[in-house]
Amino acid sequence: MTLQETAAAVGESPRWVLNALTRLKVPRRYSEPLARRLYIARLLNRGLRLPLPDAWHLAADVLAGNLTEPWRHEADGLSLQIDVPRVLTGYAARLALARHQGPRARGRRRSTFGSAVERAAQWGIDVSLLEAMLDLPPRRRTASAVANMTWAAANRERALRERSRDS
Repeated sequence: MTLQETAAAVGESPRWVLNALTRLKVPRRYSEPLARRLYIARLLNRGLRLPLPDAWHLAADVLAGNLTEPWRHEADGLSLQIDVPRVLTGYAARLALARHQGPRARGRRRSTFGSAVERAAQWGIDVSLLEAMLDLPPRRRTASAVANMTWAAANRERALRERSRDS
């Protein structure tokens, strides 16, 4: 598993996962059992407002028991019951979604406004010559660009000669 998948399965940001693992002094070897335990610890941390280290240890006790029945703990007149199958079903759904989405794409996002040619056309610029050139194979486009540069250089030289004659 990756950090992104673990964070999605736990239902938190990657930063939260990194901070939690650092606080719990747990090595950053992302795996499905780690994500499952961290998911339960997060539920206990948020739902019961337990400190994260206490929730982490309680999550280990929950996962050590029977995973097909609710987990119960009684102490000093208090009773805590966790519906383990329901919790694990929620975790499995998050994990499946995390794996289905795959890793987040890196780099700059694609423009939602279309290509530069499309945006120019929206501004009212005639892009027919651009599109015609883009339809040509690269070798033809290069030859056309060289021919245009040669023509521009010849015209520049001619214009300079005419200016120097007129002065």
